[in-house]
Parts: sequence; C-alpha cells; structure tokens
Amino acid sequence: MIVAISGTPGTGKTSAARELSEITGWELVGLNELAEKNGLHSGYDEERCCKIVDIKAINSEIKRLISSGKNLLIESHYAHEMPADLVIILRTNPDEMRRRSEKKGWDFNKTEENVLAEIMEECKIESLENGRNTRELDTTGKTAKESAMNMAKMMQLDGMFVLEKLRIPKEMREELREPYGKLFDDIKKAIKHVKGTVMVSVGDEAGYTLQSAGIKPDIIIVDGKIRRKPTDNIVGMDYDTIRAENETGYLTHELWMGVDRSMKAGKPVKIQVDGEEDMAVLPVMILGSYGMSIIYGLFDKGVCVLKIDEETRKTARNLIRKIAASQ
Repeated sequence: MIVAISGTPGTGKTSAARELSEITGWELVGLNELAEKNGLHSGYDEERCCKIVDIKAINSEIKRLISSGKNLLIESHYAHEMPADLVIILRTNPDEMRRRSEKKGWDFNKTEENVLAEIMEECKIESLENGRNTRELDTTGKTAKESAMNMAKMMQLDGMFVLEKLRIPKEMREELREPYGKLFDDIKKAIKHVKGTVMVSVGDEAGYTLQSAGIKPDIIIVDGKIRRKPTDNIVGMDYDTIRAENETGYLTHELWMGVDRSMKAGKPVKIQVDGEEDMAVLPVMILGSYGMSIIYGLFDKGVCVLKIDEETRKTARNLIRKIAASQ
C-alpha cells in the first residue's frame, strides 16, 4: 500500500513524513531523492535553477514498488500525482508559510509563488481531480511529531495502521470468526497448501501441529493457550521471541508493531502474545508480503489457509476501518 504525503512547499511535509515513518515503521521514499538517485529528470528549469522531474518515469517506479506488495510512505509536493491508496495533503496558514520560508532562506518570488499555490489549494484540487482518496491536515502551529500523529490516526481510520488500542465491537465478533481464506476440516490437509511458501502460523494448536509435522513456519504467533485454556505445548523454542500485549477483545498497537518487527526480522521469529493472539491475523494480512501464507484455526470450524494478495489486504482494511469507526 502507498500513502502519499503532499502539499505546497513549506507545509512541513518532509519532517512530518520522517516522524510518521518512525511511528508506523513504514519505509519513507522522498520522490525528489528517488528522482535524483535514478536520474528521473526530463530537463532543467533555468528560471527556478532546478532539475525538472520526469513525473511519468517516477509514476512507473512507484507502480513497480506497488506490484511488489511493499507498504510505503511517499513524500513530495507532487506525491498526489502518484498512484496511492491514501493521499494526505498538508495545509498551512500563508503567514506561517512565509515565516517558514524565511527560515529556509527562500527568496521572495519563490515564497510568494508557494503562498499563492497554497491559497489556490492547488495540491488538493489536483489530487481530487485525479480521483485520489484524499484527506487534508492543517499543520499550522503544530510540531512535526504532532502532524505525524494526526496522519497516523488518518491511516488508522483508513484501515492501514493501528495507533491506539481498538476494541472489537460485539456486532463484529461473528464476522471476524468467518474464514477469509480456504477452510479445511483437518490441519494435515491444510499443510499441503502452505508448503513451499513463506508461512505465518497463528495460534498454539496450529504452530504445534506444524512443528510436530517437521514444518517450520517463518513466523509463529502464540498466546500459550488452546481454546482459551493454558497449554503445555511448547512452540518455537529455537526462535527469536518478540513479546506483545493484546488484551482479549481488542487489537492493540503493540501487537501491530510486533507483527511489523517480525516481518522485517529476516529470520524465524515467534511472537509471544500476552493476552489473546486471535486478532493477529489482521495485521499479518496488511503487513505480510504478497504470496505469503497464513494458517490459523477457527473455533469449531476447522483450519483456514489464506494467501496474501491485493484482495486480502482490501478485506483486512475494510475490517479495520469498521473497527476504528466504531470507537
């Protein structure tokens, strides 16, 4: 997924985007740096004394990154022209923009050109005309960290991230017990569909059964219970362990970031959940790479195998949107 952070120069994009990358764990790509690194320019602007970026070439590069399944933040005053799942346009009071421009040492003409663009809402209008899912954020009088926290909340409302502890509404609990992949009545049958893939097992019973069959998932997520009763089965003794809290009936930021860390570990990892691990399937659906398999048990229904792709992520986003909207 791609979140584009755009806005007129002087609205605080770069510093806020860096803070947002720290909060979410998502990789940040500055489009100007990307253009410079890959030589994606179409000419030189003599009047402004700067290179002219090749929007079409950068657009193609972003599409390539999307096809790989990466979750990225992209930042630039033209980021809204790129394909993105969410565009956040930063806005700032013109007087504050002038003060910021003075601190940056920009000349009068450049400053006033940017102020006029902000007054005319150019970035916002272009984003909407491109049919982008667009939100606005006023950064006037706010620190970069405050603006980043507000953007993280927008991402949460759009089902891309969990910033706060989200309570699962009662009316959604049955919906979340539905299989979102292929359902099997026996885990041994399910195993045939996950062999040879990067694999995440969710639940002590699934992890223990796979381990007993000589299969080593890349990520194991457990809470030390089977059917909510303590188990003596030991899973993933030789794995590095990440600990995360997730209270029963909730989806927490701690669990989300634990899954994020596990995806970046580059080696087998066990997430030991203090509380309940059931909701871990949702962050895995969002944060896992395309082609990854999730295997997990469904109470009294069987074992579900889910392959991560674009549709999988859309399903997870819609569920998280509903949960976030209910708070």
